[in-house]
Amino acid sequence: MDVHLIRHPKTVAPGGTCYGSLDLEPDPKHLAADAARLAPAIPAGARFLCSPQRRARALAEALAGGTVATDDRLVEMNFGAWEGRQWGDLPRDEIDAWAQDIGGYTPPGGESVEAMAARVLDGWHSIEIENTPLVIVSHGGPLRLIAAHVTGSTPAKSMAFEIQWGNRALIWHNPGRTVLAGWNLR
Repeated sequence: MDVHLIRHPKTVAPGGTCYGSLDLEPDPKHLAADAARLAPAIPAGARFLCSPQRRARALAEALAGGTVATDDRLVEMNFGAWEGRQWGDLPRDEIDAWAQDIGGYTPPGGESVEAMAARVLDGWHSIEIENTPLVIVSHGGPLRLIAAHVTGSTPAKSMAFEIQWGNRALIWHNPGRTVLAGWNLR
């Protein structure tokens, strides 16, 4: 089964804004451009699954030509008290604590990368393997975790995958072998 992993388009949030669980609209210009660029790569008859957040769902629906299935487990990390604030305005000691323990640190009122990984990978493992290609449209965090998982890496090291807005990677599942192509390691 081929799985197309696609990150949502750039949002309407000002640059430098911390957002994860905030349900932001995609930037209309980026949504249209990403959908037009990605559409030729989507196989006819593909199944779609996406985060219910508007920025992911809008791109999935544009690519599918209609309503798509959503899964709450594909939502971006909840940054708690950091949500909607500028990264540069966050307390330095909290950012340093996160940098010291990327996987285990929990932003105030939020969730850790490890907690997000448990949720995302629960969703990943629940996907039925079929011969029909699958398109997953989600967020940088969940997609990095899936990429780390299929390549044998850890949740804490998932940030090494560079995933730009509106970009796609492909996972090929063959008996006894899984390959990820399309995203670079930092």
